[in-house]
Amino acid sequence: MPGHLGHLQIPEVLHLICDELDRSSALAMSLTCRAFLEPGLDSLWRSLDSFEPLLACLPVDLWRIEQKNIRDRSTLTSVYCLNRALVPSDVDRYLTQYAPRIRHITADIYNAKRIPSLELLQALQEVTKSQPGALAPLLRSLDWIPGDMIKLEFGLEYSNNIQPFMPLFVGANLTRLTFNMKSSLPLQALTLLATAKRLDRLETLWFGSETAKFADDYLRSSTWNHLKCLIITNFPPSTILHLATLPQLSTLTMAGLQGSDWRISATECRSRRPIEGFSCLRRLNFNGDTVSTITGFLQHLPTLNKLEALDACALDRCSSEEGQDVIDTIAELVNPDNFHRLLLFDGDSMRPALDESDEELDDLDAPEYPFPSRSPDSESGEDNGYTPPITIAPLYVFKRLKYIAMGLSQWISIGPDDIAQMRTAWAEVETLDIVENRSVDPSPLIDHTHLLYLLDGCPSLRKLGLRFDATRVSGEETGGPFYELSVLNVGGSTIASPRSVLKFIRTNFPNVELNDDVYNMYMARWEEVRVALIESWVPPGWEVPEDALAGN
Repeated sequence: MPGHLGHLQIPEVLHLICDELDRSSALAMSLTCRAFLEPGLDSLWRSLDSFEPLLACLPVDLWRIEQKNIRDRSTLTSVYCLNRALVPSDVDRYLTQYAPRIRHITADIYNAKRIPSLELLQALQEVTKSQPGALAPLLRSLDWIPGDMIKLEFGLEYSNNIQPFMPLFVGANLTRLTFNMKSSLPLQALTLLATAKRLDRLETLWFGSETAKFADDYLRSSTWNHLKCLIITNFPPSTILHLATLPQLSTLTMAGLQGSDWRISATECRSRRPIEGFSCLRRLNFNGDTVSTITGFLQHLPTLNKLEALDACALDRCSSEEGQDVIDTIAELVNPDNFHRLLLFDGDSMRPALDESDEELDDLDAPEYPFPSRSPDSESGEDNGYTPPITIAPLYVFKRLKYIAMGLSQWISIGPDDIAQMRTAWAEVETLDIVENRSVDPSPLIDHTHLLYLLDGCPSLRKLGLRFDATRVSGEETGGPFYELSVLNVGGSTIASPRSVLKFIRTNFPNVELNDDVYNMYMARWEEVRVALIESWVPPGWEVPEDALAGN
């Protein structure tokens, strides 16, 4: 090998190169020369998305292939059945050469062109003597077959009887497991409960269950001493007492929680608050039916909790009292020492528009989950008369907030006093999005001067969403320019002259992108401003020639 390519003889370098290759490139590299074989095969087998590679390693005379027509598929799926008895020598090559290289498996049945029959999986179980993880002994991550998908496409017999073969892939090294338990699959339930006791190193568990009872039984079946991230649906409040004892749980995501099971009065909440538990919890994610679910859960946080982030989404509309209660509860029960992120939306609220990608979420390995969206035809289903506004003043106790996005079905009042307190309390905030979207909201209590005042006191603001009065903008106002601000969500703000507002924004927010997702009489005017900003946008750092500014 030429001297300038000598670094390719270093195994670590070869593995780094192979880690960046797709499957076809990794295969080509492994066949190039002997030095590239092992790193190329490691890359090729590291992550599998079906059982097809396993089938390809077994002798061709083993098979009797049956074609099955899957709903909504234009091509037939090949089901690999046994043509003769499976013997240990048939799997030797796979077990010795390839199985130890596998680190992640997504057991995709629906999209696969070739799938194993039940008799083949049973034969593999027998020939490996039912040893846990025999088919992938060093597997770290497993996304198991969704039970509902198998039942729908392959029938109850296949879906129910394939589940007990999951232990073939679950060895002692597993750190991440995803599955969805269906109550109609009793064999899967038995398998999962038995397997849970062996998951000593599991760090991330993502599982759904049709019944709260199974979820409770499953979580109580192990100590989960190394579990750091739990994503779960449909469990009873009594399970929280067990979750609170998990020594390393840092991220907890809950979906499908029923508010009727969680409602509790504020007085009872304070009287039942524990003094310990959830010792490592840093992040909470909710997706329930009401904001009362959030209020009910927070009672279980210890006094000196270490919570850093709370993302909560309720499918139903909240009342003004419920909205204020959840804000008061958050302010009272969450320890402000480390808390820096709050997201709170309910059923009539818009999807958070200012932060589609959050680097902190990636770091915490938290999943995406649905937020309710608002359409122009949404109906409130109740009288649109006056209700008391919701105040966010209790949240000013959180001095370290860097991200806050909030939208409730009721009017959230933001006045001049709030702007002054935001400057003091949230001086380090980077994203601030307060959605006021009730159909009978009064005129905004703040105007464009308050925006300039806020930005002057919060120099780190990159994304801002506030409803304000822009009807008195002349275009001559100056307070910036605030180059850091990249997104401005006007959210139904009032506007009279698009031309004046356009000049105001160009002068004070030269790098901003304008959003307006509220359907009202001002939408067309804001759209005119938004389009004009796009057409005149200049990339940051580019200089505009003086003759261009002069119109030459």
